[in-house]
Amino acid sequence: MIEWIKENSIAFTIAVILHLLFIGALLFNWEYDKPKQIVLKQGDVIQTTAVDANSFNAKIEQIEQKKEQQKKAEQQRKAAEERKKKALKEKKRREELKRKEEQKRKKAEAARKKEQQRKAALLKEKKLKEQKLKEQKRKEAEKKAAEEKRKKEEARKKAEARKAEAQKAEEKKRKEAEQKRKEEQKRIAEQKRKEQQRRKAEAEKKRQAELRRQQERERAERERLSRGIVNKYVALIAQKIERNWRQPLDAPRDLQCKIDIRLRSNGDVLNVQIAESSGNAAFDRSVITAVRRASPLPVPKDSVIFKEFEVMRLRFEPGSH
Repeated sequence: MIEWIKENSIAFTIAVILHLLFIGALLFNWEYDKPKQIVLKQGDVIQTTAVDANSFNAKIEQIEQKKEQQKKAEQQRKAAEERKKKALKEKKRREELKRKEEQKRKKAEAARKKEQQRKAALLKEKKLKEQKLKEQKRKEAEKKAAEEKRKKEEARKKAEARKAEAQKAEEKKRKEAEQKRKEEQKRIAEQKRKEQQRRKAEAEKKRQAELRRQQERERAERERLSRGIVNKYVALIAQKIERNWRQPLDAPRDLQCKIDIRLRSNGDVLNVQIAESSGNAAFDRSVITAVRRASPLPVPKDSVIFKEFEVMRLRFEPGSH
């Protein structure tokens, strides 16, 4: 009951006021229509009073009608408030639905953008892989072409060497045949001049021995001079390679390695490879790169001495030249 009064406090208050007014009206009419007592003096006529029932009923009916009107007004007010609450609730529901739809739209938009970004990243990654693969194939093709060129050059040199060796063998055979013919002529002549030839042979033998000694001295001198020239050009080659060498960031300077270099007669580098590694791959690669940068290398013009440089092994130690 108390909860109902709290929820309908306005209606309850109006009802209480109406009841109080009704009771007051009754009391007022009762007092108004109450028989008046008149004190009669001796000899006066007694006065009587009459109650107006129609007036009383009409007022009661008016009060009841007014109460009914107020009740209807209260019901209408409550209905209006209920409609207002429903409208407000519907408005909130629509706003909440709109908010959720907007949230759903934003979420879908974010997902769409995220998917676009993911696809763009995948496409970028694919293109990068294709570029790397293309670059790798290009490098492999260049490496293969260089290797084929080197093999062709090596085959050409080998063919030339075999041809030179065959010519040399043929020349040797011809000389041997010529020598045999001369020896036979000499043997026949010696039979005729045996004694003179013997003495002459002895003299020739002495002369030849002296000539050989002289030739040996000259050969030793040539070797000494040749060795000096070789050492000089070896130093020049090492210096030029070192000038073109760039020390790797992750390699200490006190490393060394041995490299095999194949050269043309004009100093062009045909091939270079590591013979004895330094143990550091970056250092080894930097040395090979330096050799290729330094091409052509300084070589002697003398074809005999150049044979020492045609295929040479060099110890590379930075700072030692």
